[in-house]
Amino acid sequence: MKAELLLTNAKIRTMDTSRPLAQSLAVLNGRIVAIGDNHELANLAGPDTIVLDLKEKTVLPAFIDAHEHLSWFSESSLTLNCSPQKVNSIKKLLSLVKWETDIARPGEWIRGVLYDDTKMSENRFLNRRDLDIAAPNNPVIVIHVSGHWAVVNSAALKLGELNRHSVNPRGGALGRDTSTGSLDGVLLEMAMFDFAFESLATKPTIVPPFPRMIRKKAAIEAAKELNRSGISGVSDALCPPSYITTYHDLMIAKELPLRVNIIIPYIFLNHLENLGLIGGWGNEWVRSAGIKIIVDGAIAGHTSALKDGHEDDPDDHGILLIEDQLELDQVVQRIHNMNYQACIHANGDLAIEMSLNAIEQAQQKRPGLTPRHRIEHCTMITDNILKRMHQLNVMALPFASYLWQHGEKLKPFYGQRAHRMFAHNSFLNAGVRVAASSDHPVGLQSPLLGLQCMVTRQASTGEIIRPQEKISIDEAFKMYTAYAAYATGEETIKGTLSLGKLADMVVLNRDPWSIPPEEISQIGVVNTIVDGKIVYAHEE
Repeated sequence: MKAELLLTNAKIRTMDTSRPLAQSLAVLNGRIVAIGDNHELANLAGPDTIVLDLKEKTVLPAFIDAHEHLSWFSESSLTLNCSPQKVNSIKKLLSLVKWETDIARPGEWIRGVLYDDTKMSENRFLNRRDLDIAAPNNPVIVIHVSGHWAVVNSAALKLGELNRHSVNPRGGALGRDTSTGSLDGVLLEMAMFDFAFESLATKPTIVPPFPRMIRKKAAIEAAKELNRSGISGVSDALCPPSYITTYHDLMIAKELPLRVNIIIPYIFLNHLENLGLIGGWGNEWVRSAGIKIIVDGAIAGHTSALKDGHEDDPDDHGILLIEDQLELDQVVQRIHNMNYQACIHANGDLAIEMSLNAIEQAQQKRPGLTPRHRIEHCTMITDNILKRMHQLNVMALPFASYLWQHGEKLKPFYGQRAHRMFAHNSFLNAGVRVAASSDHPVGLQSPLLGLQCMVTRQASTGEIIRPQEKISIDEAFKMYTAYAAYATGEETIKGTLSLGKLADMVVLNRDPWSIPPEEISQIGVVNTIVDGKIVYAHEE
C-alpha cells in the first residue's frame, strides 16, 4: 500500500488522547491510514504520492464551525457590504446604496447586509426616509448585523403591501414613527423573516431568491473562503430549501470543498414527517441531523427574550418568536420523535428556560430516543440553567468571537449579566458539552480569532471581560474539532486525526501552544486539506 498523500516533518497535534503527537501522517482514499514518526511511515511514499515536507509546521484537525450560515454568506458577494469595516456612518451607507442604485436596472432590488446601528457616527437608526432619498425608484433592504431585523424603503414597503394600517405579525414587529404612527421601515424578527428570509417565511418572500446557477457559483466561492481559514466543515444553521438543492447539486458534481450539515427550519418539518425521513440522513459531505427553531431574538440586535428586561430599558424584554410554551413543546416533541436534534436558537434566559422545558417534556414522553438536542447561542445563563442542561444532556453552542466583536455594547445592554455571556468555562465546569461556533456572517468567521477570544476573553477594545470564563487552549481547540464533530453526531469519522477517520486537516505556520494567546488570531493558515486533497494553499 502506498499513500496518496504523506505529511512529513510536521508537529501533528491529533486531538486524540491515545496518541496526541506525531510527525507523519498518510492518507489513502480520503482517510487516514497511518500516523506516527517519520521513519515509521517513510515506506508509504510511492512514485505517485504527494509528499508534503512541512518543516515543523503544526498540523491539526481542520476546523468545524458548528453554527455557521453558509447559505447566507454565499450571497454576501451579491449584496452591499454595510459592515462597520466598510461604512461607519449612515451618510457613507447611503452613498453606497446610491452608487448601487445608479448602476441598477429600474425596479431591481438593492440588498445590503451587516449594518450595525451602534457603530454609526450619527448615533441614530437608519430609517425609511434615508433610503428613499438614496433610492427613490428601487426597492431597498438593509439587514442588521444581528440578522434579526432590517430597514427597507418605501418602494419595498409598497411591494410588501405594508402601510400604517398593517398589524404586527406574530413573533415580530413593524417599526413606527412614534409621533405619526407611520412605518419607519424597520422590520423586526418575523416581520423581516416573512419579508426576506426563505428559510423562515410562511409564504413566498417579497425579496426574491437568487437563481439556482448563481447560488451554486456563489456557494463554491463562499466555501473556498472558509477553506482559507482552515475550515473543512460547517453546520448551515438555517438552511433554506433552495440551498438544500444547491448543496445537492454541488455534491453530485463533486464541487463542494467542505462538508455541510444542513439544519432545516422547523416550518418544513411536516415535509420530513410525510416522507418518513428520520434524522441523520446523508453522507459525509452533505447530511442533515438537526431541525432549527428560533425562540427569541439577538443579543447584538437588542431583541433577545429576557426575564428582567434590558439594562438600558428595563421594560424591554425582547421578542419571543414562539410565545406559547405549549406550542414550543409540541414542535420539540415532533422533532424528538423523528430522532432529529432540536437546534433551538435561544439567547435570553427566558427563551433558554422555555427551550429546556420543551426538551425535558420530549425526553420524558419518548425516553428511548437520544438525539443530541442543542441550545444555539445559549447566551444569558444562570446556575439553574447550567444544572438543567447537564441533567438533560443538552449541548451548548455559544458564540466564539462575539465578545471581541460586540464587547463594548454588552454592558450598556445587559449590565452585570454580560459577565455570564459566552460562558465556555461555566459550561465545562457544569458538565455541559460545548461546541464552538461563529454564527458567521452575523459573527466574525475566523476560527483562530474565536479560539483567541475563548482563551483570553479579550474584546477588540482591549478590555478583558470576566477572566473566570477563560478556557485552556486544549479545550478551545477541541471545541472547534472533536466537540464540534460530536455536536453533529459525527465524532466517529472526524474531529481528531485518528486511524480510519476522514483526512481533514489544517496546517498552521505557528504552533498555538508555543506563543502568547493574544497572538493566536495572527497565525497563518498554510494549507487546508479536505478528504485528503489540498483545497487551500497559501501563496508565499
